[in-house]
Amino acid sequence: MRRFILGRLAWMLVILLGVSFVAFMLMRALPGDFAIAAAGSQSVAPEVLEAIRRDLGLDRPLLAQYLSWLGNALRGDLGTSFVTRQPVLGELLDRLIVTFQLTAIAAVIAMVMGTVTGLASARLRGVTDWCVRLYNGVMLAVPNYVIATLIVLLAGLYFPQISIFGYTPFLENPLANLGSLLLPAISLALAVSVTISENTRAAVLEVSNQDFVMVARAKGLAPRTILRDYLVRNALTPVITAAGLKIAALLGGSILVETIFAIPGMGQYLFDSINSRDYPVIQAIVLVAAAIVVLVNTLVDIAYARADARVKM
Repeated sequence: MRRFILGRLAWMLVILLGVSFVAFMLMRALPGDFAIAAAGSQSVAPEVLEAIRRDLGLDRPLLAQYLSWLGNALRGDLGTSFVTRQPVLGELLDRLIVTFQLTAIAAVIAMVMGTVTGLASARLRGVTDWCVRLYNGVMLAVPNYVIATLIVLLAGLYFPQISIFGYTPFLENPLANLGSLLLPAISLALAVSVTISENTRAAVLEVSNQDFVMVARAKGLAPRTILRDYLVRNALTPVITAAGLKIAALLGGSILVETIFAIPGMGQYLFDSINSRDYPVIQAIVLVAAAIVVLVNTLVDIAYARADARVKM
């Protein structure tokens, strides 16, 4: 198991190195001038622009710039924002905590909803199965930003006493913090939960027809025991696949949802940075987001090995 984990961690480092290189080069390939963006004005004297380029290290070859940026990033220095003139890492960490809270709440909601509805659809069949499949089909066709907009409209119309926009820090008021993130988390979780539900239903139905389940039923084992020890455990692998990929995708969906609900997270930070052409911030966010996605996928691989010993082989 240790060798399996070390191998996945090594691949994670290789992927992150490639992502950092691509992100850095893409920023340099975008139209425009870093020096003009840093100066904040188009009408700047050429000598001032040259001084800015020299100060930012933009007068050096691209590979030298990348190696310098990578070395600083490994030491925890992700550069300085063009807009705020503050270190990117400090601002990014504050936003990352908010996005992590939002994503964690959305992931829990999605897992609970997806697993419960998927099991109910597979075990109860009949009307329950039809209702769950119909709901899943509708929710798969609706983007999360549309769901977020509808939630804002409906909550503002029928529940005006509920605070819809803004964010309350956890240390300031834990209950208000949960309340400020609940509606955005539901917006993110609904589309993810239906994918988990469909995969759970399909996996449980497939495992239900296996010989070892039929033998367990023939032995007279309790339905709860068969569900827990035979069905759920052996159906975990495809469910872990769907859950891992979709939970990692929550990060991408949080950009629009955070903007709609005015949540000061990493998604809104990226949106504002793109609008203001704040390239150091964009590079840092891409790198951190890639690290989170790769880490989630690595944890999914490890969960495979824990759920099914054959994966380690």
